[in-house]
Amino acid sequence: MKFIYIYIFIFFSPFVEAQQTDFSGLYTGEFKHGKFKTDVEFDISSSENSYIIKFNSLSQNAFGIPSGDIDVVNDTLKFALQSDSYRYDFSSVFKGLDKLVTTMFVDGNAYNFELQKSNQAATSRFKSKDIRFRSSELLLYGTIYYPETPNGKAIYLVTSSRNQDRSASRAEALLFAKAGYISFHIDKRGTGISDGNWELATIPDLCEDDLHALEFLHQSEKLDYSLIGIKGSSQGGTKIPYLLKKQPKLAYGIVVSCPASTLLESDLNYWKNRNVEVIKPSDMAEAEGLQGAVYQYIAETISKEELEIKIEEKRSKTWFNHVWIPQWDKVQFDKKLNYTPMPYFKNNQSPMLIIQGSNDEIIQLNSLDLIEDTIGKKGNKKNKFKLLKGANHSMMQVEDSDFKYWQSLHPKYMSTILKWMDKL
Repeated sequence: MKFIYIYIFIFFSPFVEAQQTDFSGLYTGEFKHGKFKTDVEFDISSSENSYIIKFNSLSQNAFGIPSGDIDVVNDTLKFALQSDSYRYDFSSVFKGLDKLVTTMFVDGNAYNFELQKSNQAATSRFKSKDIRFRSSELLLYGTIYYPETPNGKAIYLVTSSRNQDRSASRAEALLFAKAGYISFHIDKRGTGISDGNWELATIPDLCEDDLHALEFLHQSEKLDYSLIGIKGSSQGGTKIPYLLKKQPKLAYGIVVSCPASTLLESDLNYWKNRNVEVIKPSDMAEAEGLQGAVYQYIAETISKEELEIKIEEKRSKTWFNHVWIPQWDKVQFDKKLNYTPMPYFKNNQSPMLIIQGSNDEIIQLNSLDLIEDTIGKKGNKKNKFKLLKGANHSMMQVEDSDFKYWQSLHPKYMSTILKWMDKL
């Protein structure tokens, strides 16, 4: 389940004139159900007789997610969050002076938990600095987070696919800061407030931005490259071996959910997995061939005329409507689909941690083995290859969970990363 809190509109609730309860503050705690548990925070602030409520859960990869439908009824604060699958309604009242007793309603069920009021604001726990730098002619923006107890090292979170800005990696940046690392992430070109257009950029173009970001971190924090590591997931993971080849002074690379193929083949594998239950096994190869041709057209490796011929040949097939075909006048061509990280893994000498989930719904399940074989025996002796049982593409625990309505990071995900980093 992918969270889409960011698409919620914020609604402001005026205080009732005689309202005595002030809910403002940071409330922290855990939600537990069976063996499932996750950290939960409500960051509640008031402004001009209104409440603003933000939801934080680093284990759910969420930070600063705005709530909607905020209302105060007598001494009860009500608000809601929305994911791609469920709506979560919350009803909170005070118990004593510092505990917020909350009931969460989801899918017709009710779950109770308590949060403790903190003496500090959410933002005060993480010292940060917003920065800007130039990459060629583009002005790019990012944030550096500083740990309370620094270990003298830093990690840069490499930008990933589509229109994800730095908010997509904020929770992870904070997790690394909590572990003692200076962490740094940016708005990829054309996202957030950064200049440029990510859709027209190639992978090398985007990697040049990452290299400029690393040089900025190196210069501004006066850190040697040997103290800076990089981490990327999915498309970001495919960039890690490229960046390590370009800047071999970097300490290491962490590669998560990386396909051992072109990005086109990875997208096609995802389409196949989403349609495996609605297309007959005997028809799948033929349907996959047409969907692959569509992606080839977008990658500019076949012409529109070639694709149109293939479409007309298959239009009468029972599975045809399950194939995604774009509107011709709205096609955004993307040569990034032709990119594969495999040549850059070959004989790469930098230390790398490669992680894949056993329930990855996007990349090919043999990717971890293929990457290990491609790096070969000449790879760094500190390399580690880890398959996390029950983790999906986003490293969420999706197998054997006692609570289907929320997903948390696999319990061994961050511990695997941090233990490996500590041993370098």
